[in-house]
Amino acid sequence: MKRAFLLVAVLAAAASTAAAATQRAEHSCVRGGELRFKAADGTKLVGHRFGTGTTAVILAHQSAGDLCDWLPYARRLASRGYFVFPIDFRGYGSSQPRTGAAATRFAGDLAAATKAVRKLGKTKVFLVGASMGGIASLVAAANVVPAVDGVVSVSAPAQFNGMDAVKTAPRLQVPVLYVAAEGDDYGDFSKDAKAMHAVTASADKRLELLPGALHGIELMAGSARAKALVEGFLAGRS
Repeated sequence: MKRAFLLVAVLAAAASTAAAATQRAEHSCVRGGELRFKAADGTKLVGHRFGTGTTAVILAHQSAGDLCDWLPYARRLASRGYFVFPIDFRGYGSSQPRTGAAATRFAGDLAAATKAVRKLGKTKVFLVGASMGGIASLVAAANVVPAVDGVVSVSAPAQFNGMDAVKTAPRLQVPVLYVAAEGDDYGDFSKDAKAMHAVTASADKRLELLPGALHGIELMAGSARAKALVEGFLAGRS
């Protein structure tokens, strides 16, 4: 009996080690700087820290990726003096749960990330999201208390899996920048950006439609103008 118990224990430990190794392998794109934090409902989430500034920029990924997609831009912003914190939404990358995450909880994940960076002593917090991460950032920015210092939506849809930024935007009081490509390959996101901008309550709001067909992360990676717009927005409010 004792031998059988030990065998079960060894197998359980091996399974646990394998699971941990698999989880680590998912983020072979980055070493060090990991920060684990919890959403209000207890879901365990993961982000990575770049830079040492007092102004935090939380980066929210799109639906076909995870925080790794943001790494080149995270490093770029960190080199410009920002503390940058790309996160995995629940159900993505190394965040829990492995399956069945509801998109309507993503804004809460960003609220938890905001709380986490404030605990680190960051005095200003901005949300920057691509596509799915963009709409989640808008919804979060309308609800986080204390308010964030600004939000950037890149190629965000007006609605996505239960989130509705057109309904949320009339409650947005923080600075907002909407960026989208006029010929986006994935859909008419420039039309969505116009619709969201039109009903945004904030007096400090801006809409920029760029030439081309790039979407989300690809727009940020491939457009010098997109990078300049985001960095100008951050610098002007930091």
